[in-house]
Amino acid sequence: MASLTRRLEVDRFFDLEAILDGTQDFRWRTWKDGGDVWLSGVLNDHVVHIRQGRRGLEYRAKADLDDVLRSYFRLDGSHEAARRTLAKRDDNMARLVSRYPYLRVLRHPDPWQCTVAYICSASSRIERIATNVERISSLGEEIELDGDRRRTFPTPAKVRQEGKSGIPPLMGFKSFPSRVVAAAERIGLAAEGRLDLERLSQEGYSKIICQLKDFDGIADKIANCIALFGLDSTEAFPMDTWVQRAITYYYGQKDDPGEWARGYFGANAGYASQLLFRDALTRQAALVPSPVLSEKADKP
Repeated sequence: MASLTRRLEVDRFFDLEAILDGTQDFRWRTWKDGGDVWLSGVLNDHVVHIRQGRRGLEYRAKADLDDVLRSYFRLDGSHEAARRTLAKRDDNMARLVSRYPYLRVLRHPDPWQCTVAYICSASSRIERIATNVERISSLGEEIELDGDRRRTFPTPAKVRQEGKSGIPPLMGFKSFPSRVVAAAERIGLAAEGRLDLERLSQEGYSKIICQLKDFDGIADKIANCIALFGLDSTEAFPMDTWVQRAITYYYGQKDDPGEWARGYFGANAGYASQLLFRDALTRQAALVPSPVLSEKADKP
C-alpha cells in the first residue's frame, strides 16, 4: 500500500521538534528521504513520517492517522485549556506558561509500550531508554514506509511467549528483562484475568497509581509517568530531582511535594510538572532555591 500524505492544522505555539525531543516518547528519530528531513516514529503499528511547515503538520503513513495524531498531540483543545488555567493559578505558572508555550503532554496511544519504556527508565538517560525500547521492539512485526523499516512493539502475549530469555540484552539494571516479562504476565485482557490498561485508564488517579505500584520495578515516579503519558491521568505529577528543585525554587520546601502539587494544581498537575521539569532542565544552575514565594502561591 502506498503512503498517504496528509496535513493537520496546529496552533501558533506548536513546535514539533521540541515536543518530540525524546523526553515523553522514545521511538522518534530523524529520517532523511533525499533532501527531505522527517521525524520517524511508530504509532498504532504504523510507521509515521512527520514534519512541521508553515501550514501546520505534514505526515506520511499507510493509513489515515488524523484522529490518532490529534489525540497524541492533544489537538482537541485540552492543551490550551490547561495552559489558560495554569496561567491563572499563580504568577510562577503564568511566567512558565509564557516561557515555554510549545510544551505539551503527549497522550500515548499504546499504554503497554509506555509502561515498558518507563519500567526501563530507572536510572537511565533518554538515549539508553530509547535503545532499550528499540531492542524490545525487535520482537515485534516488521513494518515499512518508503524504505524506512521499523517494528511494532510486541504485545504482552508475545513477551510472555518469549520469556526472559527471549528479551534482547538491555542496558541498565540486570533486572529489566525480568521486570518486563513480569509486567507482561499481569497485563492483558480482563477476560483473561489480567489487568486491562485501557480499562484502568478510566479509573481515578489513586486507583491507577495503586495498581501500577504493585508491579515490580514501578515506584512513585515511574507510576506517575505511566499514568500521565500512557493512561491520560493529567492529575499525575511525576517527581524527579529536577522537578523537586523547581518546586523548592518557586514554592518553597514541601514535606511531600508530589501530594502538595496534586492538591494545588488539581487536574492540571501533569502539565505543571512538565513546565517545572523543562524550566529546571533548561536553567539548571540558575535555579537556586529561593526563600521568596509567589504572592499567590499558597492561595487555595
